[in-house]
Amino acid sequence: MKFIDLHCDTIARIVGENLDFTKSETLHVTLPGIISSNTVVQVFACFVMSAHHPDQEFEVCNAYIDAIETLMEKHKDRLVPATSFKHLADAVVSRKKTAVIISIEGATPLKGDPAMLEHFYQRGVRLLTIAWDDNTFCGTVFGNKGGLTKSGEELIRYCNELGVIVDVSHASDKAFYDIAAITKIPFVASHSNARAVCPNDRNLSDDMIKLIADAGGVIGLTYGSGFIQPEYYKHELVCRNKILKGFKDKTLTPQDARKISHDALSKLADAPLCLLVEHARHMIGVGGEDCLALGSDFDGVDSLPRTISGVHSLPKLVLEMEKQGICPRVIDKICHGNALGYFEHIL
Repeated sequence: MKFIDLHCDTIARIVGENLDFTKSETLHVTLPGIISSNTVVQVFACFVMSAHHPDQEFEVCNAYIDAIETLMEKHKDRLVPATSFKHLADAVVSRKKTAVIISIEGATPLKGDPAMLEHFYQRGVRLLTIAWDDNTFCGTVFGNKGGLTKSGEELIRYCNELGVIVDVSHASDKAFYDIAAITKIPFVASHSNARAVCPNDRNLSDDMIKLIADAGGVIGLTYGSGFIQPEYYKHELVCRNKILKGFKDKTLTPQDARKISHDALSKLADAPLCLLVEHARHMIGVGGEDCLALGSDFDGVDSLPRTISGVHSLPKLVLEMEKQGICPRVIDKICHGNALGYFEHIL
C-alpha cells in the first residue's frame, strides 16, 4: 500500500525540541517510518501560533521552511520537494522517494497582507490552512466563529491565482461557507473528521462533506482521539478552552499548556481504531468514495487511536478498514488514490 498524508506538524517539533528526524522515538513522523510505511507524499505544515511567537510569525515560518529544505537536502536520496504534480507522480511511480509538500497552517505569517503569499509561494508553499485561531483573514472554531474578512476574501482569490490549495480545517462554519462561495478551485479540509460521529466543532457536518465532495475536493481523515471519540472530545474541550483563554490573556506559557493538557487527558483511554474507520465509512456514505484521503495531524496531537503510534503504524489502519468491510479498491483510494487524483488536477 502507498500512503499520502495531507497534514503533519512534525517540523515544528523537530525545530522546537531539536529532535532527530532519522531516529527520534518521540516523533510520530520519522524518515524510517516514512520509508517502512511507503508514504509517497507527505505534507509538512508550518504552524506558527501567534501566542508563542508574537510579532515573529513571518520569521518563524521561514525558519520552518528552512528546516524542511535542510531535511530534503540532507536526505535527498529519499525526499524530494514537490511544487508540481510531476514531482508527485515521479515519487509515486518510483516508490523510492517521498515527495514533500510544504503548507502553512494559519495565515498569520502573511502579516495581514494577502500579497505576502507570493513570498511563500516562491519558497515552495502549495497549501494554506487559512486560519488556526482567529486572524485578520478568517474566524475559526477556536475563536469568534466569524467568517472571512475583506482581506480574507482577497486572500482566497490570490490563492486561486497563484495555485495555492485552500484548506478549510479550523475555519468556522461561516468561514467555511464564505470560502466555498469564493474559491474557484476545489478546496480541501486537510485534517477533519465527521461531526455526525464525533461532535467536535473542528469536524465537518454532512452538508460540508457533501459540498467539498461535489466541488471536487478531498478531506483528510485525521487521527487525534479528540476528533474521533465523543467522550474524549468532551474532556478535551474543557482543557482546550482553558488553554486558549490563557494564551489570549497571556497568562499561560506553552509549558503550562502542556501540563494542563497532560493532567486532564493522560488518564483517558485513546480512541479505538475501529471508531476512526467509522468516520471513514460515514464520510464515504455522505460524500462518495472519491472524497476521502488521509490527514493524520501526526505530531500535532497527543492521543492517537489505539495501536497507532506513528506513520509506521499505517498498515494497521488498512487492516482495520479491511476488517470493517471496506473493499480494497476504496482503501486504495483513501490511502493514496483520491489525494493523488486531486493533486493531478490542482498542482
